[in-house]
Amino acid sequence: MIDRFAIAATGNLLFGDGTFSELDNQVALRGFAHAALLSSRTFSSTERFSHAVEALRDRGIGVSVIPVSGEPTVASIDRISKAVADAGCDVVVGIGGGSALDSAKAVAVMALQLAKNHDPISVKRYLEGVGDLTPPAERLGLIAIPTTAGTGSEATKNAVVADIGPQGFKKSLRHDSYIPDLVIIDPLLAKGLPRAVTAASGLDALTQLMEAYTSTKANPFIDSLALDAIGRIGNALPRLLESEASDPSLRSDMAYAAYISGMAIANSGLGYVHGLAGPLGGLHAAAHGIICGSLIAPINRAMVEIHALSGEPAVFKTKMEQIALLWGKRGMEGVLSHVEYITRIADFPRLGTFGFLEDELRSIGSKDVGRNSPVALPAEQVVSILVSLL
Repeated sequence: MIDRFAIAATGNLLFGDGTFSELDNQVALRGFAHAALLSSRTFSSTERFSHAVEALRDRGIGVSVIPVSGEPTVASIDRISKAVADAGCDVVVGIGGGSALDSAKAVAVMALQLAKNHDPISVKRYLEGVGDLTPPAERLGLIAIPTTAGTGSEATKNAVVADIGPQGFKKSLRHDSYIPDLVIIDPLLAKGLPRAVTAASGLDALTQLMEAYTSTKANPFIDSLALDAIGRIGNALPRLLESEASDPSLRSDMAYAAYISGMAIANSGLGYVHGLAGPLGGLHAAAHGIICGSLIAPINRAMVEIHALSGEPAVFKTKMEQIALLWGKRGMEGVLSHVEYITRIADFPRLGTFGFLEDELRSIGSKDVGRNSPVALPAEQVVSILVSLL
């Protein structure tokens, strides 16, 4: 018997090599008059980006180019939202990694609030856990164009916004209407991506897929998509990291898997790694993908060890064995060894290099953050894992 489940809808998707060149047509088809393009300075200096801006302007569509850098913060969202509102934009196009896409989502919401109310309200007031207001459903038009294969933000209904510091946080601006109207995934945009970015974004996507697939909230619809995506990214990522291979099929598999990872977490939830990554990322400016990539191997090994004591839930072992088959491995140990290999060649800096202190890690590790995990880990074991990464 299949238990009851619900699936959150996604927006329109345009996937394939060269699809970025269709941006102007897609904006025009939707009747937008002025686009805010939020992108990194690196990508906005490329020939591809210049051609996209020119094509939009040739159609009579206004363009405001707004550089974004780093993960979105309360201050950056408030600042960019005012600029977009002042420019009179009616669509926000996020081009870049998860940070650029999350920025675009939050700005699409907040810029409209400013344009409608002329009220300098901060995005912080709408964030889960720290805000005092209900997020509005209305927003500007929203198009997401990922250039890395990582967060899957292009397929989710939330934007993660941070406020870094001792009392810092990473919280979501969330509403069902925040899923982008259109997602354009052009795997060619990831060509030439720095190895470190490929590693961090790829391990973030892999973590999301594995946590969603083994989640207590998992359902057969998402499982079928997630398992296939786990197979693709688990085979493609190490090949890219080993040799920085140029095989376009690898980037295509990565881009597809990242999109599915967003669908998966939106519908099946997350586990310990992301439960820890949020508060850790609020304390110090460590990239989300690096935190996830540092935790995925030891957290999964701990779960397998605890699971071995009782054998429950049996479905956890079954799912891990299914993953192993797709990677050409055997059993749960095969999955662990493959994940450990990927994280080893990713060669991330240790958490201590970002300024984390042992007391901070002990405080975060002692909290209950694995609500969707199929295996419960003792707090002292979570603390031990975190401290070992200093």
